[in-house]
Amino acid sequence: MDKTLRIVHLNASPAGGAFVAAQRLSESLNNIKGVNSVHLVFEGPSGDYLLWANSWINRKIAFAKHALEKLDFLRFEKNKTIRFAFSHAPFGIDITKIPQVQNADIIHLHWVNKGFLSLERVKSLIQTNKTIVWTSHDMWPFTGGCYHPRGCDNYLNGCGNCQYLKSPSDNDLSTIVFAKKHKTWGNGEIKFALPSNWLLERANLSGVIDDNQKSKMTVIPNPIDVNYFRPASLSEKLESLASFGLNPSIPTLMFSAANLTNPAKGFQEFQEICKLLKSEGKEIQALVIGDSRSMELNLEVPMKHLGFVSDLSILRMAYWSSSIYVTTSHEENLPTTIMESLACGIPVAAFSVGGIPEMIVANETGYLAEKLDSANLANAISKHLSLNEESIKNICKNCNLFATEHYASDMVANQYLEFYLKK
Repeated sequence: MDKTLRIVHLNASPAGGAFVAAQRLSESLNNIKGVNSVHLVFEGPSGDYLLWANSWINRKIAFAKHALEKLDFLRFEKNKTIRFAFSHAPFGIDITKIPQVQNADIIHLHWVNKGFLSLERVKSLIQTNKTIVWTSHDMWPFTGGCYHPRGCDNYLNGCGNCQYLKSPSDNDLSTIVFAKKHKTWGNGEIKFALPSNWLLERANLSGVIDDNQKSKMTVIPNPIDVNYFRPASLSEKLESLASFGLNPSIPTLMFSAANLTNPAKGFQEFQEICKLLKSEGKEIQALVIGDSRSMELNLEVPMKHLGFVSDLSILRMAYWSSSIYVTTSHEENLPTTIMESLACGIPVAAFSVGGIPEMIVANETGYLAEKLDSANLANAISKHLSLNEESIKNICKNCNLFATEHYASDMVANQYLEFYLKK
């Protein structure tokens, strides 16, 4: 590469899977000669990234933009449970004058809602005539406003009659947003990257984008640092268990979700699985990560609850303390937690939703059950816990090998570099 390729990544906040993926990608791209990558985050605490809301006035603006969006949505929302499941993106900020954006060759969007980029602000980025790449971490770019359609296929052609709205109709808010998106990015100016084949298949069905744009889409997984997320030594495993006060003689089931009270994350099904395993005489303990918002977790087995965890060293120790990672989410794309667990050599038990079946080789790196089939998943976990030591060791080895071959950050960074330069 003769000249420096300048890339700016855009994210609304320094939390969640989209931020983690973008931060890791930006860091890995900077390890490639001739590449300069920066990560611009809208609002949140300061960190190893460029923060837009780095002053009192900008923090107030960021808060106001998000608040105004949610206040404006109150007249449309079905009920408060879906308040953060739909965005019509009416408010945003103009970032075209920021030097890192002006100087960039590639503007790379990740998760840009929460009052960061409105539909009009995305249009203004397109009008810079720079290469626009968008990693879609959910379905929002391809729908009339929802992040996950939850069984609805109206996004195939125009949306309307939206299940998230209190007055669904043929010409409701989802129809209006769909039409605006089609007008804004339906002509091929944005190159979409999808973390999973599952998401690619659905994006290809969407009526928001045309065939020219669909022909430019590609699948590139999110990256992880497989040198950091790695299998533990025996001493590291024992130290991790001791630090959490867990019994080293009892298998540990790990569960993680940013918000445990969100029904779609499946904590209720995890409760059922623990209850089923206990009823058949399995002695287990649970390690739970996530904000419970004062909800009683009510697991019928010994449990350590860590709350919300952002410290990667604690997160890695959590994986190292686990016998199996359980995710009973009802809707997912390509969960970072599964990648991290596999890289740490910990098998995964999950419902077969979204891109998860692409991440788990049945009986080799983990176990799958149909959505909401807690009994079947509990049975698979029970069988795994009954395996002999050598079989479990082989499965753990398979997990780390799979993660290394598919999600290593340097490999993913080079895939993106090729995608950036592809005409």
